[in-house]
Amino acid sequence: MGVHVLVNAASAHMGGALTYLLNVVRCLSQVAPADRFTVYLPSHSRDKVEAMGPFTNVTLVDYPYHTTGGPARNYFDQIVIPRQLRARQADVLFSSTGFGTFVSPRPQVLLIRNAAYFSPDFRSMYRKLGRSLRRNTMRRHLSLASIRAADVTLFPTEAMRDMVQPYIDLTNRRTRVLPYGFDHEAFSQGKATVSGWRERFETWKSEGYALLLNVSTYAVHKNFETLIEALPHVKAGGRKVKLLTTTSREKTSDKAEYDAMVRRAEALGVKEDWVELGYVPYEALHALYAAADLYVFPSFTESFGHSLVEAMAAGLPVAAADMPVNREVCGEAGRYFETFNPKDCARVVEDVLGDAEVRRQLSDASLSRAQDFSWPRYTAQLVELFREAAHRR
Repeated sequence: MGVHVLVNAASAHMGGALTYLLNVVRCLSQVAPADRFTVYLPSHSRDKVEAMGPFTNVTLVDYPYHTTGGPARNYFDQIVIPRQLRARQADVLFSSTGFGTFVSPRPQVLLIRNAAYFSPDFRSMYRKLGRSLRRNTMRRHLSLASIRAADVTLFPTEAMRDMVQPYIDLTNRRTRVLPYGFDHEAFSQGKATVSGWRERFETWKSEGYALLLNVSTYAVHKNFETLIEALPHVKAGGRKVKLLTTTSREKTSDKAEYDAMVRRAEALGVKEDWVELGYVPYEALHALYAAADLYVFPSFTESFGHSLVEAMAAGLPVAAADMPVNREVCGEAGRYFETFNPKDCARVVEDVLGDAEVRRQLSDASLSRAQDFSWPRYTAQLVELFREAAHRR
């Protein structure tokens, strides 16, 4: 007889949390047809999840409140979820968005996914910018309380687990590192192009420009400033580059820092070398990666780095900040620079772009490394953990 898992995905309304839910739910019927899953999710995410179906063993239930934070979310996690576990006779609770139920009547599997709550670099940068850390600190305490209450805690990387360890002793707690997956077929079959840009890409390449790429919205922890500061050093070496990003002012909540970066790019004389594409739909990403010569990833706080896997799946060489999570995800497919050192970033960019053999070796390593990430394999391992937890009741 299969297990019944109640999934609390209350805050999976955008970004990585929604991407994670979409991919896991899509694989459940394939890898666990004998098990049942009841998924609580924001109502506006339902259509996106249903589009991945139909599902034979997944029931979607709308999160009942308008906000996924504050008292309403706390009431849902601590009061509604225990009631629903009993009422639906579920065997296991999976809290998939970083915050759990403190007194669960069933075994609980918890996924910790936000590195910003635990990263010393993130806290240091916020202090430097004069930003408040009150919300960050509160959420870290909630996350730590969730870990104490969980029967099993999952991390997407060893680096993420190591970030948490200074705040709570994990030695005698059941933890597991499960790297996220990747949908190679959906990614490679994307036929759309980046509207209006393909001809410009081709023109720049014919003029001798190399195309650097980063796929992300702007946020403080993404460390785009190091890329902008690196561009004058790259140009000083005689290299013609265009930095392509999917950033835009509209899509960031860190507007003051974004505006300061734009002013800095203008002061350095590199504003014309930085090309903002804005939002690019997933079905066009493969074409965007294929047009680039090098993927640059300066982020100093991540729990995983989905775009790194996308870049490797496209066969792109990667230049990344020398952070444990980036080395863990990319391995030999990357070249690494000092995280906040624009000159070193420029050096690595030149080392890769200036040597065709290095680019070929990194491209081969990228394609090989990308094969280590699979959503069906991830989901199968996840379901096995649910079954183990249910049997320990």
